[in-house]
Amino acid sequence: MPAIDLARLRKQANRLADFFFLPEEFMKHLREMLDFYVNYTLRTKENVAPGSNLKTYRTPPAVLTQIENELRAAAEANPEAALNLADTLWGEGALETCLLAANLLGRIPPREEHLLPRLTLWTGQVRDPDVRAALLSTSLTRLRKESPAQFLNLVREYLHPARPRSWSNGLQALLPMIADAGYENLPPIFDMVEPIIEEAPSALQNDLAELIVALYRAAANETIFLLKHILQNTENPMTAIALRRMSSAFPPPLEKELREYLRPQQPPTPKPVEEELDDFIVEETPKENNEPDSVLPVKKKKKMDNSRIIYLHGLESTSQSGKARQFAEIFPGMVTPDFTGSFEERMKQLKPILGRKKNWTIIGSSFGGLMGTVFTCEHPNQVRKLILLAPALLRDPFDEYLNLQTVSVPTVIVHGTEDDIVPLEPVREVAQKLFADLTYRVVNDGHRLHKAFEELNWADILA
Repeated sequence: MPAIDLARLRKQANRLADFFFLPEEFMKHLREMLDFYVNYTLRTKENVAPGSNLKTYRTPPAVLTQIENELRAAAEANPEAALNLADTLWGEGALETCLLAANLLGRIPPREEHLLPRLTLWTGQVRDPDVRAALLSTSLTRLRKESPAQFLNLVREYLHPARPRSWSNGLQALLPMIADAGYENLPPIFDMVEPIIEEAPSALQNDLAELIVALYRAAANETIFLLKHILQNTENPMTAIALRRMSSAFPPPLEKELREYLRPQQPPTPKPVEEELDDFIVEETPKENNEPDSVLPVKKKKKMDNSRIIYLHGLESTSQSGKARQFAEIFPGMVTPDFTGSFEERMKQLKPILGRKKNWTIIGSSFGGLMGTVFTCEHPNQVRKLILLAPALLRDPFDEYLNLQTVSVPTVIVHGTEDDIVPLEPVREVAQKLFADLTYRVVNDGHRLHKAFEELNWADILA
């Protein structure tokens, strides 16, 4: 490999950029340039990058950096041509060309229809750690900076409970955002990663350790609080074991803070058989052939935890409204708070009530239905079921709040055909796009659902 002459390298990269709009010619000259800088002392006949399935030219990083710098302006000004060139580079299948392709994706405007399909396809095709990291960081640069809400929606999809194979992508994608000193909206990130940390799959422990260290550096107190909260409340015995294994990678102050929580615990003493039968009811079995009476233990149905049911009242209503009081009679101990102010102010009042607890059943009426919808779409892991009563899911005037990702939380909507405040069909159209597991109950009633309330079996609906 010749010594790198920076002036010559800039001239070569500049000449290469002249073929930006001609992908095949670009590839021809790129191969010549990469060959020029090959380190033949490291190259073998079957040269494959370590831990990868990609061939490599063993090109020094400085060469790729110079090429990326020369292509930057052209890529930002001509996104369609940049995508065409990225596709050609990716198709070449070499480590260096894949890294250049990932870099080009990060230069185009964050248009989901162009960027995300390639990102999804390519991350599924490659196992090289450097290329994967580039796809989930460099390729998402503009989306992360220019459309952070859209970026977080993408990460939520990666971290969806039903998609454990994509969790690693979500954790990797979050690292640059957490490390960005200018980004301060960390609470949504804490909410997204909490269930993943609690699950603590063994295959993701390196990714989780890296994530926890990044969170600690960005917000030490909040990270300590989150980890202690998880360790104190989890029912998963593997959580503490996994975090104990990871703790050697933590900064010493964090490791010290968690030491008491990570100590191996004495296993609980098993209950005597007699006590265990307290959880059963006794049911007689039919007698046959004059056999003596016998009994069969049958497990009781689990009772619903009413303290995890919350009712969100409408815009001009209160916690003392008719529906709120009726629900409180049916489900004693449920939460029926008061909300005041704008939508944003009400959501700020709701967040500390729900906290980081899971298994909430949310009942939202009218404007409260909009609140319940937004919270559920943003925090699906905390909600077991969503019940909406004539919800105000109207594009006009609430369109800015309804730019949400589809969720699979079981959802029931009760809506009246005579509702003259929140029309049924526009709401149904929005709901069908937002909820993958939707039951729509149309009743012959008005907006307040007075008749339907008396007729419906709410215990069955909430079950």
